[in-house]
Amino acid sequence: MKKGFTLIELLIVIVVVGVLVTIALPKYQASLERGRSMEAISNLKAASDLINTHYVMNDNNYVRTDLVNSNGYFLTDGFIKGKFFSNPVWAVPEAGSTTQQISVTRVGGDYVLTAINQNGELRMITCTGSEASDRCPEIGMELDPLDETYKMDLRN
Repeated sequence: MKKGFTLIELLIVIVVVGVLVTIALPKYQASLERGRSMEAISNLKAASDLINTHYVMNDNNYVRTDLVNSNGYFLTDGFIKGKFFSNPVWAVPEAGSTTQQISVTRVGGDYVLTAINQNGELRMITCTGSEASDRCPEIGMELDPLDETYKMDLRN
């Protein structure tokens, strides 16, 4: 009697392993992206907490004092470190505005996450960009049918 596997048995095993890898790889990549996006969401929440604290301390006004440089990048050294996303950028606030936006961009430019702060509170995080339809659902964003943007509502 011969010991070992036949060529057909080996080919069947290779095909089965190939199918399993084909099924598992996109799920694995999606979970990696979800983990990486948590870095950005955490940084957005920290930056939002900072500007919302200043909002309350400045008589309910968003005031850009010593928080950011002229380009909108936060100045607090070591406060935010990003590996997969840019450092948060605070959009230039309009005088008397009660809504502010802070954005981070995925390295490579696939998509942008934007924190929407209103009246001293982080209200939602939106996801936009060229790869938004693929990436945003992977990281837990839901499509808003009214304006067709991906959002994570934080008001609850």
